[in-house]
Amino acid sequence: MRLLVFSDIHGNLEALQCILRDAAGRNVHRSICLGDMVGYGPYPNECIEVLRSLKNCRCLAGNHDVAVSWKTSPYGMSSAAKEAILWTMDQLSDENKDYLATLPDRLDLADMTFVHANPYNPRGWRYVLDRKYALRSFAATRCRRLFIGHSHRPLIITRRHLLAIDLQAVSGSMRYRVDDTRRRIINCGSVGQPRDKDPRSCYLIFDSRKQELEFYRVAYDIEKSAKAIRSAGLPLELGKRLYRGI
Repeated sequence: MRLLVFSDIHGNLEALQCILRDAAGRNVHRSICLGDMVGYGPYPNECIEVLRSLKNCRCLAGNHDVAVSWKTSPYGMSSAAKEAILWTMDQLSDENKDYLATLPDRLDLADMTFVHANPYNPRGWRYVLDRKYALRSFAATRCRRLFIGHSHRPLIITRRHLLAIDLQAVSGSMRYRVDDTRRRIINCGSVGQPRDKDPRSCYLIFDSRKQELEFYRVAYDIEKSAKAIRSAGLPLELGKRLYRGI
């Protein structure tokens, strides 16, 4: 099986369409979106509708998806994020609001677990970027591979033994073998708002036959996305950061 894993679209329709076109030529069998379809970007309804139209695609809830349903408060977010969430609430159709409200927090598939942020407190939204929170995540699951998003940074965390882990940032497009018995946490990066100083969209494919992770970076029309943010009246910084990948 070749499994497409992606996350953090954030209403960036141009970026979403580009990664789906790119992945379409890579013989993908199933897809999983790890959440944050909305927030920050100007096309929340359009992104949700694209995802809902995909065959063999499962979607999880991200913190921005939950916030627009008032299941958590947007007032704990940054000023720009809060403003974008409140704007998104006004834009979403009732059908798409209902859809976001029903998204699950977690998906378990064979020896894999999928969450937006972490498995031990799914709606605490803690980033898994260091040893402390990686160990908590390993302790909360029994799977060999835990797929996450949320930080907008592609990353592979390998558990060498009980308390020792390796953190490897993923740079550009690359392939990574996972054919040993070690447990791993794999962050697929962000489609719509990368934050690893590479502005290109990021997604991955897991090939279960080859036991290989394939990370891909895809360029898209950032100016078009930034212009749409400005036209929507969203905070200008949300468009500016797309150029820098931060």
